[in-house]
Amino acid sequence: MSRAVFIDTSAWWATSEPREPRHRDAVRAYQRLLEQRAQIVTTNLVLAEMHALMARRRDPAAATEFLDLVHSDPTHDVRYVDRELEAAAADRWLRVYRDQRFSLTDACSFEVMRREGIRSALALDRHFTAAGFDLLL
Repeated sequence: MSRAVFIDTSAWWATSEPREPRHRDAVRAYQRLLEQRAQIVTTNLVLAEMHALMARRRDPAAATEFLDLVHSDPTHDVRYVDRELEAAAADRWLRVYRDQRFSLTDACSFEVMRREGIRSALALDRHFTAAGFDLLL
């Protein structure tokens, strides 16, 4: 595989929802990453957000199917947030960037990216740029 890219809930939702304004851009960017055999990294917190969004706006079966697809695809790597990662994310991102409206999920995503040297995110969330990362959308 080539480079690693982090994927956020905002991008996944945009790829799955044709009514989203950036749907086509998100689908193209995601397909390009798959074609390049990029390592697509996310966290279990992002998966939880996406599952909840799909379960509410679509149906629980689609949400569960999404989880199954992610976990069965070898190009997708899920990082699990434990207490140590959560504490580091809170210390490095939530406490330092008090002027930003970062969620705990955002902070954990940023911490995973920092630790693994991932510079780019497939996301629509401008918090990634505020934290110093590059957006692919």
